Amino acid sequence: MRPGQPVWTNRHTFASRETAHHISSEISHRRANGSQDSNSGPPSHTPLASLQQAASIPDQIRGTVSKTRVFGQGHWMTTFSMTEGLSSMQPIMGLYDTIIRNTNHGPLDAIADKIAQCKRLARSIKSQRPSRSSLPTKIYQSFPSSDVILELARLYFATFESCYRILARESFMTHCQTYLNNPEPTDSCIVLQILLVIAIAGPLHQDSNVRIEVASKAGMWIHTAQTWLSAPLEKSRLTLKGVQVHCLLLLARQVNQVGADLIWISTGALMRIAMQMGLHQDPNCLSEVDPTDKELRRRLWYTILELNLQASLDSGMLPMIATGDWNTEPPSDHNLDLEADGEEIAADKSTNFQTILSKSIPLRLHAARLINNLQEEPAYEEVLEVGKELASACRDISVTLDQFDSASPLDQFASSFCTHLIRRFTLCLHYKFALKARANPLYSHSRKAGVEAALDIISLIEDDLYGRVLRSGGGMFRDIVTRAAILVFLESSPDPEAESTSLAKRRDHARREALLRDARCVVQYAKDRVHHGETNVKVYIFLNMMLAQAEARLNGQSEEEAVSRVMHEGADVCYSIMQDILARVSNTSTGPDAASLDNLNRSDDFGDSLDHGFDSIYDNDFNLDFPDFELFSGW
Repeated sequence: MRPGQPVWTNRHTFASRETAHHISSEISHRRANGSQDSNSGPPSHTPLASLQQAASIPDQIRGTVSKTRVFGQGHWMTTFSMTEGLSSMQPIMGLYDTIIRNTNHGPLDAIADKIAQCKRLARSIKSQRPSRSSLPTKIYQSFPSSDVILELARLYFATFESCYRILARESFMTHCQTYLNNPEPTDSCIVLQILLVIAIAGPLHQDSNVRIEVASKAGMWIHTAQTWLSAPLEKSRLTLKGVQVHCLLLLARQVNQVGADLIWISTGALMRIAMQMGLHQDPNCLSEVDPTDKELRRRLWYTILELNLQASLDSGMLPMIATGDWNTEPPSDHNLDLEADGEEIAADKSTNFQTILSKSIPLRLHAARLINNLQEEPAYEEVLEVGKELASACRDISVTLDQFDSASPLDQFASSFCTHLIRRFTLCLHYKFALKARANPLYSHSRKAGVEAALDIISLIEDDLYGRVLRSGGGMFRDIVTRAAILVFLESSPDPEAESTSLAKRRDHARREALLRDARCVVQYAKDRVHHGETNVKVYIFLNMMLAQAEARLNGQSEEEAVSRVMHEGADVCYSIMQDILARVSNTSTGPDAASLDNLNRSDDFGDSLDHGFDSIYDNDFNLDFPDFELFSGW
């Protein structure tokens, strides 16, 4: 084969050997140099590096695109395509082209027809497999009224879709209206998207009766979607619609506390599905990608990266991808949907923060690796450097958020969501060193940065709409009761052994009173979570004990007496709340709708849930082991 000749010449595969060698050498060079550019520019985890990465995208990939999947050279399908042009493979390849690729088969019509008949028989055989089962036929009977569904869909697009760009508003609303008019013959993906959108937006509805109704059915809808996605041997799930369902499912699980602490595992499966479908390759590198799908592929890829990043923090595990493993350009910052022919149409006016969040993804990937590295303690100098870059990224986002500032609760939700997604990384990065700073002033910067990030995150509780998700959600929506709360409590509790003048004590007293207001807010938040179904009562009890200790210490009262009193009071409060919840759940489970929901879950064409134990996972997934307040042991 001549130098510069395409490696494969079929319509799905491209790239010259020279291009392939250049790409391979470039990747090897970057990895050998710590993922840095050959110039003396910034490291690859900076936002600038992601732009440099996008600018170096090759024209085509070195691989094969078959249906919805992308294959590298290790896949068997590339074996034959690389033999094209070899004289020893003739006339076999000529006959293959005539039978398979050409529409006019000439004298081979009979053989081509027989092969086509075999293909039809294969489809019939596969259709009989259990994994081909459809959704429950009466699933629509569990949905709220049409008006409520449309309201919840609009709520979803105005809130969560601001940062996680999963669906195209206009096309989804059209499909949704069509389904509501005639629910029977609709595509399963569309049905699942609708029910997951309802489950996600349910806690935000202004009518408490709607919130209760959705909450009572969200678990069943989530199990339905999980079972459908988990069906084995289902290549039909490897579509953009299937990826959308998967993204919505992960978000719905967190919003509704259904296996929320296992999101990192599920995100790994989604990440691999996306890469198998080539979403980590910019669509300009792929052949015959519809203009509509190009933007959708970019949106979905960066949504998956964001889900992966957040899950990495929540699970305490490393991200499953590194900068340089993808070249997909960031999505457009315009809120535009596309018609089938690629023409832009007017879209929703909701805020789009995905573009600004995507700029910091390489940086936050690097931060997540420092935070969750199980082998090496990061050098504090590197923590300071990454923290400085995170602070810069937060300032840039704050400027953007200020431009969207409005009195609208929906816009405020989008702003709070975006703030939460990025400020968590600053808090986690500095947390350990903020604790050390109480004994070693060398870490005082982390103490200041950590407390500021904690206060920013705690302030999100005051957002009425976003606060509903924080009170009822799992995963990233429950992290306020951990690092943020502890830093604020420690900062508001003066060290009894510290020496200070009377003037300094008065200044500290005023400052700590302000911190205690935030601490009381956190304790009330923890109590509200118990009302909303949080089963780990230790969170509220111990935070209440820490508040009592801080207040007693500040006011010169007996700490032991105060802590003992609120410990007993907190236990009684939690016991009473959980008794009420159990009675309410028991009544619901035996109510008139319970039988129909149970029958729906047991439908013959549905099958058993593959993850029926999701709800029990949450009972023992969180443990605050600091009854003696030994927060600094082992540091």
